[in-house]
Amino acid sequence: MSQKEEVQESLDRLGFQLGEIVETIVTSRSLGGELNAAPMGVTRKGPRTIDVKPFLDTTTYKNLRDTAKGMANISYDVRLFLETAFKEGSVNPDWFEGREGFPHLRGADAFLFFSVIDETRVSEGRACLTCQVEWVKVLTVSPKVFSRGFAAAIEAVIHATRIEIFIREGKRDEVEKRLQRFEACRETVERVSPEGSPNRWVMKTLEERIRAWR
Repeated sequence: MSQKEEVQESLDRLGFQLGEIVETIVTSRSLGGELNAAPMGVTRKGPRTIDVKPFLDTTTYKNLRDTAKGMANISYDVRLFLETAFKEGSVNPDWFEGREGFPHLRGADAFLFFSVIDETRVSEGRACLTCQVEWVKVLTVSPKVFSRGFAAAIEAVIHATRIEIFIREGKRDEVEKRLQRFEACRETVERVSPEGSPNRWVMKTLEERIRAWR
């Protein structure tokens, strides 16, 4: 089997469906060597291509534009999504492990290395980077059950990133819309995830952050 076929088969096996957005954590490196990690939805567009759509003012966009290389990490650790979404200016070096000098997340279930091959603009403040997946490494081969609590916690992290921006921009209507969606996520987590679970911890942390922003 060729490397191209291996990549395609790995993406199939990991559940990447054409046209569907899936949640990953993208790790990248600046020209100066500084590491970064941020939650990022990616969309499979072809057998070996994915689209990544970062905002233009983010470190992820700058790094991918400057180096044309990145890593999409698949993780079931909801705490990593929270920590990498709200870094507050600092990146924890303990998050990373290197493969041939390029960072991936420590403890990731799988990761795929990609190179940027094209860039377009989807809005005034957002780019679409079309990327070719060069290789895939799968570390966890055992199947995992689906947790609605995990899915809701990830969704809550995404909503919280928007809530922070909309509060800062004074967009009250957008804030209220996102708060309603966040509340629905919280109710799901409290219904299906036990006290002391990572999902509950993430929701509590997000609630504290949102109260501080307001």
